[in-house]
Amino acid sequence: MKTALCLTLLLLPPLAGLAAEPVMRVCSLSLPPQTMQNAAGKADGYAVEILQHVSNKLRWRIRIDYMPWARVVSEMQDRQCDMAMTVLHFKDYAEYMLFPREAILEQKNVLVVRRGEHIRYDGNLEKFMRQHTIGLYVDKRVNDQFETLRVAPWARVDVVASADLNIKKLLFKRFDAIIENDLNVIHELRKLGRVDDADILAPPLSVTPAYIVFGRHPQAEARIRQYDEALAHFKKTAQFKALSSRYLPEASLSD
Repeated sequence: MKTALCLTLLLLPPLAGLAAEPVMRVCSLSLPPQTMQNAAGKADGYAVEILQHVSNKLRWRIRIDYMPWARVVSEMQDRQCDMAMTVLHFKDYAEYMLFPREAILEQKNVLVVRRGEHIRYDGNLEKFMRQHTIGLYVDKRVNDQFETLRVAPWARVDVVASADLNIKKLLFKRFDAIIENDLNVIHELRKLGRVDDADILAPPLSVTPAYIVFGRHPQAEARIRQYDEALAHFKKTAQFKALSSRYLPEASLSD
């Protein structure tokens, strides 16, 4: 009798309070080296490793889905994603994305030009854009000044489908300069074996915290508190410092 009762209990579904945490869907644009797929098709990159560490600490189960940024935005608006990465804090994003306290990096948007063409930037973006053609990938957000200047009748801005295509078109002289985050430029140029063919201009156009954000779900506020505490603790560890050193070298094309 006791044996039969034990077998019956083992076959029963788990109690609601003991049920496993549901899988959290993380939506992401592929943007190396922050978030990308490796040669085996697995999620990889700086932001991915941070999220994997935090989720393991919190015993969250996550699934990362890669898609164009426009779809990330749409699915976050429709609450089809529990989280998204990596995201800069813009007012319109904050209407349907919840930003945690802890950022994962300070992202620099920079101007990149072909080496040897002696193009300079003194910090006056309007003057630069009046003199040079600009390339950037679709949905790229820079700052409020650029968003105003890009629609001016004299502006010459060429929008392409992806960040890697943007870099390739720069190298093939389709425009004078591109706007991109410095880490992605360095990563892509190294992958192409073309590090010596481009220069990052200073100063950067913007330096903005980048976040792993949460969708507006009932559990989101509690999850954000857990996430912030776990990430703040992780940032104090040698493991985090090693991770940052591996993915976030000084933004230089001369290494």
